[in-house]
Amino acid sequence: MIRHRICALVLSAACAALSAPASATAAGFDGSWNMVAVTTRGHCGTVDIGLGISRGRLHATSGFFAFYPIALSGRVSASGHVRLNAVAGPRTARGTGRFGRHQASGTWSGRGPSGLCSGVWRASRS
Repeated sequence: MIRHRICALVLSAACAALSAPASATAAGFDGSWNMVAVTTRGHCGTVDIGLGISRGRLHATSGFFAFYPIALSGRVSASGHVRLNAVAGPRTARGTGRFGRHQASGTWSGRGPSGLCSGVWRASRS
């Protein structure tokens, strides 16, 4: 009997956590953004990426690198700090940065068949 009550309590808490709305501060970053990743070390060039944020979660809305579509993932915190991951075919990159109300910027580093690259990124609201 006690085991069933504990299970019910745990399930209720999990459902409440999953259905809780994003904080008002984090929601302030939601929307469409235009992102540009610029290589400062290596041979990856400049990449334009359409970026969407929904409930603080990032995703790519457009963009290709070496003929592969770019997939983005990551999360913006309520204070605007972000960690992101990008994948385009066999290439991967990780980045960090900070979002403001209308602009964002940060750094990234990645790896692919031709070696290592790193650089900076910036984004602005669409």
